[in-house]
Amino acid sequence: MMYGYQYGACSNWGFGLIGTLVNILIAVIIIGIVVRIIRRSKGKDKDWKFWHSNAAETLLKERFVKGEISKEEYEEKLKVIRG
Repeated sequence: MMYGYQYGACSNWGFGLIGTLVNILIAVIIIGIVVRIIRRSKGKDKDWKFWHSNAAETLLKERFVKGEISKEEYEEKLKVIRG
């Protein structure tokens, strides 16, 4: 009688649950990576563009404040950055 219980569903339930959760986690990570790659390839990744343009605007603003570029140059380059 012990043989049936030892190798039955009750003895493997804990590991089966953890294994299922790990598989779901791996699937979510893989799907997330694929979605991120697709979004970048289509140019729809707003996060990257936001940080990139924000850094460029900051540098441009610093150059304008230091007097390295004129107001016209600043406005022209700002339009290019913001696209």
